[in-house]
Amino acid sequence: IDAWNNVKVYRSDIQALCDSLVYSDLDSMARLYINPVMWNEVKHQFTSDSMQLVIKGGVLSKANLLSNAFIASQEDTLHYNQIKGTEMVAYFKDNDLYRYDALGGASMIFYLQEDGIITMMNQKEGKIISARIKNREIQRIKYIESLKNDAYPVYNLPVEKQRLKGFNWRGDERPKERFELVDRSIKGTQRKA
Repeated sequence: IDAWNNVKVYRSDIQALCDSLVYSDLDSMARLYINPVMWNEVKHQFTSDSMQLVIKGGVLSKANLLSNAFIASQEDTLHYNQIKGTEMVAYFKDNDLYRYDALGGASMIFYLQEDGIITMMNQKEGKIISARIKNREIQRIKYIESLKNDAYPVYNLPVEKQRLKGFNWRGDERPKERFELVDRSIKGTQRKA
């Protein structure tokens, strides 16, 4: 499949936008070019200069975010967990993110909660950051070389301090239903007639 100019992809659990897309069933890989963005389970947004998505058995298995990779996860309307790196590899199981590796000058912001209220922002930087995720919560993080770690209370912390350079939440562009892509209705079978 080759698609050009304003490509939109919709599936109930994954949506994407890009300028052009190439998919080959020989290697089960979809390549998205020019300002691609992908959303998984509405709250996770993936952006980079180009993406390669590996699909196994009709299910997203792996996403390679090439150059200027960014993952943002919406906690609420103001707070976004963010991971940034030169390149990133995201791994999925049952279309749900379970691991990511941020490579090359990786930066990360995530929020800590106490009694269900966001109270602290943790900012980390390292050469490589790898994280395991379970039940949509970060379980374990590995840092390789040059770890820098800062924590800030979110009370009175300006919004610009809560964003990594290059952060751009594009949730208003996300196709929310398939009718935003195609307005054709599916006709029922006429077999009995």
